[in-house]
Amino acid sequence: MKITSTRFGEFDIDESKIIAVPEGILGFDDRRFTLITPEKHAPFCWFQSIDEPALAFVVVDARETFPSYTVALTSEESGRLMLGDGAEIVVLLVVTLAPEPAKITVNLQGPIVMNPHRMLAKQIVLEGSKYSSRHPLLPQVAGEVNASHVAG
Repeated sequence: MKITSTRFGEFDIDESKIIAVPEGILGFDDRRFTLITPEKHAPFCWFQSIDEPALAFVVVDARETFPSYTVALTSEESGRLMLGDGAEIVVLLVVTLAPEPAKITVNLQGPIVMNPHRMLAKQIVLEGSKYSSRHPLLPQVAGEVNASHVAG
C-alpha cells in the first residue's frame, strides 16, 4: 500500500503494518497509523497517519527511554486492545520537540498503548496520575523517572 507523508514523501508499507486506533488520538479523527523508525533518528520514531500526510506524532518506546515506567490498564482498556493474560504491549510516549535538547519532553500522562500482535492501539489517559504531560526526556539533564513515581 502506498502512503504519503509530508516528512518522508511517498512510500510503500505492508498492510500488516497498519495500526488501528479505533478511538483515535485525543484531538484528532485519524484512526489508522503506521510506525516509521528511521535509523538515523533513534530513539525517535514517527506514529504516522495513513490518511493524513501532515499528521505524525514523534514518539519513543517507553521501555527504552524510561525502563521503570509502567501503565496499569483497566479490564475495559485491556478488552478494547484484545489483550489476554500476560499479553505483550508496546507503550509509546508522545514527544514534544524543542530546539534545546534539555527542553524536549514526553507525555507520561497520555501514553499510546499498542497490542503488537493485533496491531491495535489506544491512547490511555492516566487521570489523577502524578505523571506529567511534559516530563523531560533527557535523564542526564532532568533526572530519571523514579520507580516510586511510576508505580501503578
